Amino acid sequence: VLFSSSSFESFRHPERPPIAIALLSMYRLFLLLVSGSYGAQVSSLRSLSAMHMEEPRGEVFGKPPHRRLRFMDYMPQYNFVPCACAKCGTTSMLHFMYSRIFQEAWPFNVSDNSRDIHNVFQDMWEHKGVPQFLLVHDKEKQEQLMKSAYSLGIVRNPILRLISSFKSKIQCSTGAHKGDPHRADYVKQLRGLQGKETNETCLDLDAFAEALHQIHREGKEQFLNDHFLPQNLACFHTYPPKQWQRVVEVGHPDIFKILAWKLNHTNTTPLAAHGSGNKVQLTEKSLDLLQKVTKKEFAMLKDYLEKQSFSPGDEI
Repeated sequence: VLFSSSSFESFRHPERPPIAIALLSMYRLFLLLVSGSYGAQVSSLRSLSAMHMEEPRGEVFGKPPHRRLRFMDYMPQYNFVPCACAKCGTTSMLHFMYSRIFQEAWPFNVSDNSRDIHNVFQDMWEHKGVPQFLLVHDKEKQEQLMKSAYSLGIVRNPILRLISSFKSKIQCSTGAHKGDPHRADYVKQLRGLQGKETNETCLDLDAFAEALHQIHREGKEQFLNDHFLPQNLACFHTYPPKQWQRVVEVGHPDIFKILAWKLNHTNTTPLAAHGSGNKVQLTEKSLDLLQKVTKKEFAMLKDYLEKQSFSPGDEI
């Protein structure tokens, strides 16, 4: 799962060398293969999950030297590979999954960054001492799981997703809308990918769209923060939608039916959705630039999205 969030806990730790991550994942898979009982592996898996908590999931503070996607997240007890991009309903999805697995709501406040529900490798995601998620880096094992496990990809209209990310992470405060407390860092990262130093703490929609357009034009989009990373570089970077068991647009009721079914639960009622009533108006310039930067995404996802048209002046 690219269950990405605005948690900055993961950015406080130095990045592990790729070979260390690969060896760690191979060891975890070895534990699974040599024993049919999870109970005997609890101690080892717990320590390994704690180590994975610290793996960076994206860079905010300037351009990273390379991009390593965190893929794939596998739920072995359910033989399930779920994946959703940032701003694709991951918060609602994870709260639903947690409540069905543990029979209780997530017990921490959303403002508690040390206990972010999106961090599926922390001890709170252990059920009876057993981690619910394993991180599979091995390409051969990924190939096997894409054939044998049930895979679910959740997608979103690319323009709506970028505007949602803009409002959440970049937009200047307006009235009751306060935005992300780390907004200046997101702005700094965008400007950094443009090769610009800045003291700006927020941007308007035109400036945001201009920044994305330049970054895409210069071939740097793979370095974008998860909230702005194109969906063709996230869940579907290695396996295109046609190779997944199901690909569903965010908001479709089938999502929670599938989750309940895979988690052996009968209650398919989604939890209360979170969101903002804040609206932003599309300008002719911003719409044109956003259409250009999302062209590849729309080409890949056209068969999975409801048709929707946008015009300058639309409030979203």
